[in-house]
Amino acid sequence: MASLLDGVIIVAQAEDSLDWLPASAPDIPHSGKKWIHVPCEAAHLGMSESLKSGLLAAQSRRADAVLVLLADQPFVTTEMIDYIVSAYLHEKKTFVAARHKGISRPPVLFDACMFPELYRLQGDEGARRILQSNKRERGMAVEWQDKRCFIDIDTQNDYERLFSEKEHR
Repeated sequence: MASLLDGVIIVAQAEDSLDWLPASAPDIPHSGKKWIHVPCEAAHLGMSESLKSGLLAAQSRRADAVLVLLADQPFVTTEMIDYIVSAYLHEKKTFVAARHKGISRPPVLFDACMFPELYRLQGDEGARRILQSNKRERGMAVEWQDKRCFIDIDTQNDYERLFSEKEHR
């Protein structure tokens, strides 16, 4: 929330208490209540529905672009977000994807012209196919060296393993 982003749309299931957000989230310097919660009633149908809920909210705010971030990637930094946003503003590409060791992955910034393609996603389909089919001519990837930024914590076991590894260093 302290990044260059104009706003943050947190898409979660309607019953989510958002207690996983840091207690300081509303008080982050310069954020000025920069975030909103958008409930996704159809989250059970797959990640594409969450993406569509966020897109609708972004379009209602007349967003020129969206940066798709995953809540289960807790090590994405403000520096990384700002680098992607700056690349988008400078290069004028239709998307900018983060990449590590040649593999594109979230976070990914999409220009508004890509929204129709994103709306066509179904079920648990993410934007990988869109990135692969449009990579050369319309978008770009920015290589990011810190592999921690791409750690994905999907389960309690993933979380516990991460802290177990941290303790053993």
